[in-house]
Amino acid sequence: MTGDSGEDWHFYAVVETAVDGGHTLAEFGPRPTALDALRLAVYSINRTAYSVLEQGIAGDLRADARAVEQLPITSFTIRRHRPGTRELDAGWMLNGRRNHKQHPRSSQADSRVAS
Repeated sequence: MTGDSGEDWHFYAVVETAVDGGHTLAEFGPRPTALDALRLAVYSINRTAYSVLEQGIAGDLRADARAVEQLPITSFTIRRHRPGTRELDAGWMLNGRRNHKQHPRSSQADSRVAS
């Protein structure tokens, strides 16, 4: 089979942090489908790469031990590689990051404080 079939590719979740200037922390995979890699990446947000590895999920470290053990995962990139050769498909990727919730200011709350 050729083309964009999932059978032609292995998928990896590359996880990063924006803390301390940003670091690539680890690469988890291979996963059989992009959806499997995405599920793992979303699950890993706000955890440390070390805690994900402790759960028995296959991965390779991409940063020093302190960063892997202490810094939270805040973003990810899903990449795909050809099985066997690990040839990267440079034209395909999926990115995601932690959503920072912002609380809108309430004019009513401000007026209660001022009275």
